[in-house]
Amino acid sequence: MRNRTIATVIVLPIVLSVLLTWGIVRSDATMIASGAAGLAATIGLGWFSLRRGRHVPLERARALAADDGAAIVLWKPGCGYCEVLLHRLRRRDDIAWVNVWADDEANALVRSVNGGDELTPTVLVGEMVLRNPSAAELAAVLDGRSGVLRPAG
Repeated sequence: MRNRTIATVIVLPIVLSVLLTWGIVRSDATMIASGAAGLAATIGLGWFSLRRGRHVPLERARALAADDGAAIVLWKPGCGYCEVLLHRLRRRDDIAWVNVWADDEANALVRSVNGGDELTPTVLVGEMVLRNPSAAELAAVLDGRSGVLRPAG
């Protein structure tokens, strides 16, 4: 996973920069537009893939869940649904955020509860597994109002 990120952040922008420069030299508008759009997209994707968010090692998150009843959110950088959940619930201290790309055990766990898929966010609350819950749904579970949940798919 990390090697793909390095390729996206380093190699692809270099290739697209060469394409853009060559287009400028040749005065080829199509090549310039393609290179510029590709470079902008690559830099944007690279920023999301390298973005650092909250991370607690899975072992510590499990201890917090056992001691305090915290939810464990299995997330990954660049996941828009994870970003929304993190943003909306950032002030809650009863959630342990575990980056599945930074923790091999967490990556294995997220895959084991999702039929082999790296589906994020996946939230563990006690024995309950929530797949891509909304912030309101997770807050309701944590606050003891779990009746508003939609079925996990």
